[in-house]
Amino acid sequence: MNHLYNIFIKLIDKLILPILGLFNPKIKRFRTNRLSLIEKIKNEVSDKNNIIWFHVASLGEYEIAVPLIRLIKEKYKSKIILTFFSESGFKLKNRIKEINYTYYLPLDTKSNAKKFLDIINPEIVIFVRSEIWPNYLNEIKKRNIKSYLVESRFNQNSRYLRGIQSVFYLRKLKIFDKIFSVDEESKKALNRVKINNVVVSGSLKIERVKDYLDENYNNNIIKSFKGDDLCVVCGSTWKEDEKIIFKYIEESKKEKIKWIIAPHDISKKNIERLQSVLTSDYSIYSNISKNNVHGNILILNTIGDLKSVYRYSDISYIGGGMGSSGLHNILEACIYNKPVIIGKNYAGFIEAEQLVESGGVASVKDYNEFKLEIEKLIYDKKNIMDKANIISNYIKTKTGALSVIQKQL
Repeated sequence: MNHLYNIFIKLIDKLILPILGLFNPKIKRFRTNRLSLIEKIKNEVSDKNNIIWFHVASLGEYEIAVPLIRLIKEKYKSKIILTFFSESGFKLKNRIKEINYTYYLPLDTKSNAKKFLDIINPEIVIFVRSEIWPNYLNEIKKRNIKSYLVESRFNQNSRYLRGIQSVFYLRKLKIFDKIFSVDEESKKALNRVKINNVVVSGSLKIERVKDYLDENYNNNIIKSFKGDDLCVVCGSTWKEDEKIIFKYIEESKKEKIKWIIAPHDISKKNIERLQSVLTSDYSIYSNISKNNVHGNILILNTIGDLKSVYRYSDISYIGGGMGSSGLHNILEACIYNKPVIIGKNYAGFIEAEQLVESGGVASVKDYNEFKLEIEKLIYDKKNIMDKANIISNYIKTKTGALSVIQKQL
Protein backbone atom coordinates (compact mmCIF):
# COMPACT_ATOMS: atom_id res chain seq x y z
CA MET A 1 0.00 0.00 0.00
CA ASN A 2 2.92 2.37 0.71
CA HIS A 3 4.21 1.65 -2.78
CA LEU A 4 0.83 2.39 -4.40
CA TYR A 5 0.48 5.59 -2.39
CA ASN A 6 3.88 6.82 -3.54
CA ILE A 7 3.10 6.05 -7.18
CA PHE A 8 -0.14 8.02 -6.79
CA ILE A 9 1.65 11.01 -5.22
CA LYS A 10 4.24 11.02 -8.02
CA LEU A 11 1.47 10.99 -10.62
CA ILE A 12 -0.15 13.95 -8.90
CA ASP A 13 3.14 15.83 -8.73
CA LYS A 14 4.49 15.13 -12.20
CA LEU A 15 1.38 14.72 -14.33
CA ILE A 16 -1.99 15.57 -12.79
CA LEU A 17 -1.16 18.93 -11.19
CA PRO A 18 0.70 20.31 -14.25
CA ILE A 19 -2.19 19.38 -16.56
CA LEU A 20 -4.98 20.60 -14.27
CA GLY A 21 -3.00 23.76 -13.57
CA LEU A 22 -3.40 24.75 -17.22
CA PHE A 23 -7.15 25.09 -16.65
CA ASN A 24 -7.50 25.87 -12.95
CA PRO A 25 -5.74 28.95 -11.49
CA LYS A 26 -6.04 27.63 -7.92
CA ILE A 27 -4.29 24.38 -8.79
CA LYS A 28 -1.67 26.31 -10.74
CA ARG A 29 -0.97 28.43 -7.64
CA PHE A 30 -0.83 25.27 -5.50
CA ARG A 31 1.97 23.95 -7.70
CA THR A 32 3.73 27.28 -8.20
CA ASN A 33 3.83 27.92 -4.46
CA ARG A 34 5.78 24.69 -3.99
CA LEU A 35 8.41 25.25 -6.67
CA SER A 36 11.84 25.48 -5.00
CA LEU A 37 10.07 25.41 -1.63
CA ILE A 38 12.52 22.99 0.00
CA GLU A 39 15.43 25.19 -1.06
CA LYS A 40 13.69 28.27 0.31
CA ILE A 41 13.13 26.60 3.69
CA LYS A 42 16.74 25.41 3.78
CA ASN A 43 18.01 28.93 3.16
CA GLU A 44 15.79 30.49 5.84
CA VAL A 45 15.94 27.98 8.70
CA SER A 46 19.59 28.07 9.71
CA ASP A 47 19.26 27.13 13.39
CA LYS A 48 17.86 23.60 13.74
CA ASN A 49 17.80 23.60 17.53
CA ASN A 50 14.65 23.62 19.63
CA ILE A 51 12.09 23.61 16.82
CA ILE A 52 8.46 22.50 17.10
CA TRP A 53 6.49 21.94 13.92
CA PHE A 54 2.75 22.57 13.66
CA HIS A 55 0.90 21.55 10.53
CA VAL A 56 -2.64 22.68 9.66
CA ALA A 57 -4.71 22.32 6.53
CA SER A 58 -5.97 25.88 6.24
CA LEU A 59 -6.94 29.07 8.02
CA GLY A 60 -9.70 27.43 10.08
CA GLU A 61 -7.38 24.81 11.54
CA TYR A 62 -4.76 27.47 12.25
CA GLU A 63 -7.27 29.43 14.31
CA ILE A 64 -8.08 26.31 16.32
CA ALA A 65 -4.39 25.68 16.97
CA VAL A 66 -3.51 29.19 18.21
CA PRO A 67 -4.05 28.53 21.97
CA LEU A 68 -1.92 25.39 21.77
CA ILE A 69 0.82 27.16 19.80
CA ARG A 70 1.00 29.82 22.50
CA LEU A 71 1.10 27.21 25.24
CA ILE A 72 3.85 25.22 23.53
CA LYS A 73 5.88 28.34 22.86
CA GLU A 74 5.75 29.30 26.52
CA LYS A 75 6.38 25.79 27.83
CA TYR A 76 9.33 24.87 25.62
CA LYS A 77 10.73 28.32 24.72
CA SER A 78 11.00 26.92 21.22
CA LYS A 79 10.93 28.18 17.65
CA ILE A 80 7.61 27.45 15.95
CA ILE A 81 7.40 26.39 12.31
CA LEU A 82 3.87 26.45 10.91
CA THR A 83 2.92 24.79 7.63
CA PHE A 84 -0.30 25.05 5.64
CA PHE A 85 -1.66 22.71 2.99
CA SER A 86 -3.94 25.29 1.37
CA GLU A 87 -3.37 28.92 0.46
CA SER A 88 -6.08 30.33 2.74
CA GLY A 89 -3.68 30.54 5.67
CA PHE A 90 -1.31 32.72 3.69
CA LYS A 91 -4.00 35.32 3.03
CA LEU A 92 -4.01 36.18 6.73
CA LYS A 93 -1.50 38.97 7.25
CA ASN A 94 -1.49 39.13 11.04
CA ARG A 95 -0.58 35.76 12.47
CA ILE A 96 0.32 35.47 16.13
CA LYS A 97 3.81 36.65 17.07
CA GLU A 98 4.72 33.24 18.54
CA ILE A 99 5.21 31.77 15.05
CA ASN A 100 8.76 32.07 13.72
CA TYR A 101 8.40 30.59 10.22
CA THR A 102 5.41 29.89 7.98
CA TYR A 103 5.49 27.75 4.84
CA TYR A 104 3.34 25.68 2.55
CA LEU A 105 3.68 21.98 3.23
CA PRO A 106 5.88 20.40 0.57
CA LEU A 107 3.99 17.66 -1.23
CA ASP A 108 4.02 14.37 0.70
CA THR A 109 6.67 12.51 -1.29
CA LYS A 110 9.32 10.34 0.38
CA SER A 111 12.04 12.69 -0.82
CA ASN A 112 10.29 15.85 0.40
CA ALA A 113 9.52 14.34 3.80
CA LYS A 114 13.15 13.37 4.33
CA LYS A 115 14.57 16.70 3.12
CA PHE A 116 12.08 18.79 5.09
CA LEU A 117 12.71 16.96 8.36
CA ASP A 118 16.47 17.08 7.74
CA ILE A 119 16.20 20.87 7.51
CA ILE A 120 13.94 21.67 10.45
CA ASN A 121 14.87 18.78 12.76
CA PRO A 122 11.80 19.20 15.02
CA GLU A 123 11.68 17.99 18.61
CA ILE A 124 7.88 17.73 18.50
CA VAL A 125 5.40 17.54 15.61
CA ILE A 126 1.72 18.45 16.03
CA PHE A 127 -0.82 17.84 13.28
CA VAL A 128 -4.28 19.40 13.57
CA ARG A 129 -7.59 17.66 12.90
CA SER A 130 -7.43 15.22 9.93
CA GLU A 131 -3.97 15.94 8.57
CA ILE A 132 -2.48 12.47 8.16
CA TRP A 133 0.41 12.45 5.68
CA PRO A 134 1.93 8.97 5.37
CA ASN A 135 5.46 9.79 4.18
CA TYR A 136 5.92 12.52 6.78
CA LEU A 137 4.68 10.19 9.48
CA ASN A 138 7.02 7.41 8.31
CA GLU A 139 9.99 9.78 8.60
CA ILE A 140 8.80 11.00 11.98
CA LYS A 141 8.70 7.42 13.21
CA LYS A 142 12.17 6.63 11.85
CA ARG A 143 13.61 9.60 13.73
CA ASN A 144 11.73 8.88 16.98
CA ILE A 145 10.23 12.37 16.97
CA LYS A 146 7.36 12.91 19.39
CA SER A 147 4.16 13.48 17.43
CA TYR A 148 0.58 14.35 18.30
CA LEU A 149 -2.73 14.64 16.47
CA VAL A 150 -5.07 17.20 18.06
CA GLU A 151 -8.68 18.22 17.50
CA SER A 152 -9.43 14.86 15.88
CA ARG A 153 -12.85 13.39 15.35
CA PHE A 154 -13.60 9.89 14.09
CA ASN A 155 -16.59 7.62 13.74
CA GLN A 156 -17.17 4.24 12.10
CA ASN A 157 -17.74 5.97 8.74
CA SER A 158 -14.51 7.99 8.81
CA ARG A 159 -12.53 7.47 5.61
CA TYR A 160 -9.46 6.46 7.61
CA LEU A 161 -11.33 3.67 9.42
CA ARG A 162 -13.24 1.95 6.64
CA GLY A 163 -12.55 0.42 3.25
CA ILE A 164 -9.39 -1.13 1.90
CA GLN A 165 -7.33 1.97 2.65
CA SER A 166 -8.06 1.66 6.38
CA VAL A 167 -5.34 -0.96 6.86
CA PHE A 168 -2.84 1.55 5.49
CA TYR A 169 -4.03 4.52 7.53
CA LEU A 170 -4.46 2.64 10.80
CA ARG A 171 -0.72 1.98 10.79
CA LYS A 172 -0.10 5.69 10.37
CA LEU A 173 -2.45 6.60 13.21
CA LYS A 174 -0.48 4.33 15.53
CA ILE A 175 2.64 6.40 14.88
CA PHE A 176 1.28 9.33 16.90
CA ASP A 177 2.35 9.31 20.54
CA LYS A 178 -1.08 10.64 21.42
CA ILE A 179 -4.27 11.33 19.51
CA PHE A 180 -6.40 13.96 21.23
CA SER A 181 -10.05 13.54 20.27
CA VAL A 182 -12.87 16.04 20.68
CA ASP A 183 -15.37 13.50 22.01
CA GLU A 184 -15.82 10.07 23.55
CA GLU A 185 -17.34 8.67 20.36
CA SER A 186 -14.05 9.25 18.53
CA LYS A 187 -12.10 7.38 21.18
CA LYS A 188 -14.49 4.44 21.01
CA ALA A 189 -14.31 4.36 17.20
CA LEU A 190 -10.51 4.27 17.33
CA ASN A 191 -10.41 1.74 20.17
CA ARG A 192 -12.62 -0.61 18.13
CA VAL A 193 -9.90 -0.79 15.48
CA LYS A 194 -7.11 -1.26 18.07
CA ILE A 195 -5.95 2.36 18.13
CA ASN A 196 -5.44 2.90 21.85
CA ASN A 197 -3.18 5.98 22.01
CA VAL A 198 -6.27 8.20 22.37
CA VAL A 199 -7.11 10.88 24.97
CA VAL A 200 -10.47 12.67 25.01
CA SER A 201 -9.57 16.34 25.39
CA GLY A 202 -12.61 18.15 24.05
CA SER A 203 -12.25 20.86 21.43
CA LEU A 204 -9.70 23.66 21.30
CA LYS A 205 -12.23 25.75 19.38
CA ILE A 206 -13.74 27.02 22.62
CA GLU A 207 -10.32 28.03 23.94
CA ARG A 208 -9.61 29.97 20.76
CA VAL A 209 -12.87 31.84 20.48
CA LYS A 210 -12.63 32.87 24.14
CA ASP A 211 -9.49 34.78 23.10
CA TYR A 212 -11.62 37.01 20.90
CA LEU A 213 -13.38 38.44 23.94
CA ASP A 214 -10.08 39.88 25.15
CA GLU A 215 -9.15 41.49 21.84
CA ASN A 216 -9.17 45.26 21.74
CA TYR A 217 -11.15 45.43 18.49
CA ASN A 218 -12.89 48.67 17.57
CA ASN A 219 -14.23 49.06 14.05
CA ASN A 220 -15.63 52.53 13.38
CA ILE A 221 -16.82 51.56 9.91
CA ILE A 222 -18.96 48.73 11.28
CA LYS A 223 -20.20 50.88 14.16
CA SER A 224 -21.18 53.67 11.78
CA PHE A 225 -22.92 51.19 9.47
CA LYS A 226 -24.86 49.50 12.28
CA GLY A 227 -25.88 52.63 14.14
CA ASP A 228 -28.82 51.83 16.43
CA ASP A 229 -30.36 49.28 14.05
CA LEU A 230 -30.60 45.53 14.46
CA CYS A 231 -27.64 43.92 12.68
CA VAL A 232 -27.49 40.48 11.06
CA VAL A 233 -23.99 39.18 10.28
CA CYS A 234 -23.91 36.45 7.63
CA GLY A 235 -20.49 34.85 7.83
CA SER A 236 -18.63 32.62 5.35
CA THR A 237 -21.55 32.43 2.96
CA TRP A 238 -21.78 30.44 -0.25
CA LYS A 239 -24.22 30.77 -3.16
CA GLU A 240 -26.78 28.49 -1.51
CA ASP A 241 -26.77 30.64 1.64
CA GLU A 242 -26.86 33.93 -0.24
CA LYS A 243 -29.84 32.84 -2.32
CA ILE A 244 -32.16 32.69 0.71
CA ILE A 245 -30.58 35.66 2.50
CA PHE A 246 -30.90 38.00 -0.49
CA LYS A 247 -34.44 36.80 -1.18
CA TYR A 248 -35.43 37.69 2.38
CA ILE A 249 -33.75 41.11 2.20
CA GLU A 250 -35.54 41.86 -1.08
CA GLU A 251 -38.97 40.66 0.04
CA SER A 252 -38.94 41.99 3.59
CA LYS A 253 -37.76 45.51 2.72
CA LYS A 254 -36.86 46.13 6.36
CA GLU A 255 -34.75 49.26 6.21
CA LYS A 256 -34.09 49.22 9.94
CA ILE A 257 -32.15 45.97 9.67
CA LYS A 258 -28.50 46.12 8.65
CA TRP A 259 -26.93 43.14 6.89
CA ILE A 260 -23.22 42.33 6.86
CA ILE A 261 -22.44 39.70 4.24
CA ALA A 262 -19.01 38.07 4.53
CA PRO A 263 -18.65 35.60 1.64
CA HIS A 264 -16.32 32.63 1.95
CA ASP A 265 -14.80 33.53 -1.41
CA ILE A 266 -13.62 37.16 -1.43
CA SER A 267 -12.08 37.04 -4.90
CA LYS A 268 -12.83 39.95 -7.21
CA LYS A 269 -14.87 37.66 -9.43
CA ASN A 270 -17.09 36.49 -6.58
CA ILE A 271 -17.60 40.00 -5.18
CA GLU A 272 -18.65 41.13 -8.66
CA ARG A 273 -21.10 38.22 -8.75
CA LEU A 274 -22.64 39.39 -5.47
CA GLN A 275 -22.92 42.93 -6.80
CA SER A 276 -24.70 41.67 -9.90
CA VAL A 277 -27.47 39.97 -7.91
CA LEU A 278 -28.01 42.63 -5.22
CA THR A 279 -30.93 44.94 -5.80
CA SER A 280 -30.72 46.87 -2.50
CA ASP A 281 -28.24 49.64 -1.80
CA TYR A 282 -24.91 48.27 -0.55
CA SER A 283 -21.31 49.16 0.31
CA ILE A 284 -18.09 47.20 -0.23
CA TYR A 285 -15.99 47.24 2.93
CA SER A 286 -12.59 47.67 1.24
CA ASN A 287 -13.90 50.63 -0.78
CA ILE A 288 -15.04 52.63 2.23
CA SER A 289 -13.06 55.65 3.34
CA LYS A 290 -13.85 58.05 6.19
CA ASN A 291 -16.89 55.99 7.18
CA ASN A 292 -18.81 56.96 4.03
CA VAL A 293 -20.83 53.78 4.29
CA HIS A 294 -24.29 53.73 2.73
CA GLY A 295 -27.19 51.33 2.22
CA ASN A 296 -28.40 48.53 4.48
CA ILE A 297 -25.98 45.88 3.14
CA LEU A 298 -22.24 45.81 3.77
CA ILE A 299 -20.12 43.26 1.93
CA LEU A 300 -17.13 42.34 4.10
CA ASN A 301 -14.40 41.38 1.62
CA THR A 302 -11.36 41.06 3.92
CA ILE A 303 -9.50 38.19 5.55
CA GLY A 304 -9.35 37.94 9.35
CA ASP A 305 -12.00 40.53 10.32
CA LEU A 306 -15.12 38.38 10.40
CA LYS A 307 -14.41 36.68 13.75
CA SER A 308 -14.27 40.11 15.42
CA VAL A 309 -17.14 41.65 13.45
CA TYR A 310 -19.50 39.06 14.95
CA ARG A 311 -19.42 41.11 18.18
CA TYR A 312 -21.51 43.77 16.40
CA SER A 313 -24.23 41.31 15.45
CA ASP A 314 -27.63 40.87 17.05
CA ILE A 315 -28.24 37.72 15.01
CA SER A 316 -25.72 35.66 13.03
CA TYR A 317 -26.13 33.31 10.10
CA ILE A 318 -23.19 30.94 9.55
CA GLY A 319 -22.72 29.73 6.00
CA GLY A 320 -21.71 26.46 4.42
CA GLY A 321 -24.55 24.33 5.75
CA MET A 322 -27.15 25.17 3.15
CA GLY A 323 -25.10 23.46 0.44
CA SER A 324 -22.44 20.76 0.54
CA SER A 325 -19.32 22.86 1.08
CA GLY A 326 -19.22 22.29 4.84
CA LEU A 327 -20.48 24.37 7.75
CA HIS A 328 -18.09 27.03 9.01
CA ASN A 329 -17.12 27.60 12.62
CA ILE A 330 -20.26 28.62 14.51
CA LEU A 331 -18.38 29.26 17.77
CA GLU A 332 -16.81 32.43 16.38
CA ALA A 333 -20.30 33.95 16.55
CA CYS A 334 -21.59 32.00 19.55
CA ILE A 335 -18.86 33.32 21.86
CA TYR A 336 -20.61 36.70 21.88
CA ASN A 337 -23.79 35.01 23.17
CA LYS A 338 -25.88 35.96 20.17
CA PRO A 339 -28.40 33.62 18.46
CA VAL A 340 -27.19 31.75 15.39
CA ILE A 341 -28.93 30.28 12.34
CA ILE A 342 -27.34 27.65 10.11
CA GLY A 343 -28.31 25.54 7.10
CA LYS A 344 -29.53 21.97 7.08
CA ASN A 345 -26.23 20.15 6.48
CA TYR A 346 -24.42 20.21 9.81
CA ALA A 347 -23.95 16.50 10.57
CA GLY A 348 -20.39 15.85 11.71
CA PHE A 349 -19.94 19.32 13.19
CA ILE A 350 -20.07 18.52 16.86
CA GLU A 351 -20.78 21.99 18.25
CA ALA A 352 -23.58 22.52 15.73
CA GLU A 353 -25.10 19.12 16.51
CA GLN A 354 -25.09 19.79 20.23
CA LEU A 355 -26.33 23.38 20.04
CA VAL A 356 -29.13 22.58 17.58
CA GLU A 357 -30.24 19.75 19.86
CA SER A 358 -30.22 22.05 22.90
CA GLY A 359 -32.08 24.83 21.10
CA GLY A 360 -29.31 27.42 21.10
CA VAL A 361 -28.82 27.31 17.34
CA ALA A 362 -31.57 27.07 14.70
CA SER A 363 -31.12 24.93 11.59
CA VAL A 364 -33.16 25.74 8.48
CA LYS A 365 -33.60 23.69 5.33
CA ASP A 366 -35.07 26.30 2.95
CA TYR A 367 -36.18 29.89 2.51
CA ASN A 368 -39.48 29.47 4.34
CA GLU A 369 -37.79 28.07 7.42
CA PHE A 370 -35.14 30.81 7.29
CA LYS A 371 -37.86 33.47 7.16
CA LEU A 372 -39.70 31.88 10.08
CA GLU A 373 -36.61 31.58 12.30
CA ILE A 374 -35.18 35.01 11.64
CA GLU A 375 -38.50 36.72 12.20
CA LYS A 376 -38.93 34.90 15.50
CA LEU A 377 -35.70 36.56 16.54
CA ILE A 378 -36.41 39.96 15.01
CA TYR A 379 -39.78 40.32 16.73
CA ASP A 380 -39.21 38.44 19.99
CA LYS A 381 -36.41 39.75 22.21
CA LYS A 382 -37.10 37.02 24.78
CA ASN A 383 -36.34 34.42 22.11
CA ILE A 384 -32.98 36.11 21.52
CA MET A 385 -32.23 36.07 25.26
CA ASP A 386 -33.28 32.43 25.68
CA LYS A 387 -31.02 31.25 22.87
CA ALA A 388 -28.17 33.45 24.14
CA ASN A 389 -28.44 31.82 27.58
CA ILE A 390 -28.31 28.32 26.09
CA ILE A 391 -25.21 29.24 24.11
CA SER A 392 -23.54 30.87 27.13
CA ASN A 393 -24.10 27.78 29.30
CA TYR A 394 -22.80 25.51 26.54
CA ILE A 395 -19.54 27.44 26.25
CA LYS A 396 -19.02 27.38 30.01
CA THR A 397 -19.33 23.59 30.11
CA LYS A 398 -17.08 22.90 27.12
CA THR A 399 -13.85 24.58 28.22
CA GLY A 400 -10.76 22.69 29.37
CA ALA A 401 -9.25 21.05 26.26
CA LEU A 402 -6.02 23.03 26.55
CA SER A 403 -5.51 21.91 30.13
CA VAL A 404 -6.04 18.25 29.21
CA ILE A 405 -3.54 18.41 26.36
CA GLN A 406 -0.98 20.29 28.43
CA LYS A 407 -0.90 17.51 31.03
CA GLN A 408 -0.23 14.88 28.37
CA LEU A 409 2.57 16.61 26.44
